[in-house]
Amino acid sequence: MIETPAAALSIPSLKKHVDFFSIGSNDLTQYTMAAGRENPMVTQYFIDDHPTILRLIELVVKESDDTPVSLCGELAGRINVMPSVLRTGLRSLSVPVSLVPDVKNAIRNLSSKDLVVGENKGTQI
Repeated sequence: MIETPAAALSIPSLKKHVDFFSIGSNDLTQYTMAAGRENPMVTQYFIDDHPTILRLIELVVKESDDTPVSLCGELAGRINVMPSVLRTGLRSLSVPVSLVPDVKNAIRNLSSKDLVVGENKGTQI
């Protein structure tokens, strides 16, 4: 599980020990943004589609080479940011069964220009 910035930055040394990577977007966001989504004092800073989070995801995908990478957590099921998520190079998402039809439909309705890797357009603060 890639759930911390340190883990995301350690892919080259980790990939020789694993068969796949799973990015936990909730914890990765919490530890990167220093904001828990359940803490009302800082919840406004829990921005899971922040450009920094998307850059870390893209880095993991790029540095994993042939090692499969999937994304789990709230971000994987957020239809409104699916183009940004897929632009990171991710092609495997883990979502609750109830979201599968909506996520599949959202992906099917994207054009190829929506999926150009390396052009993240996440939320700006």
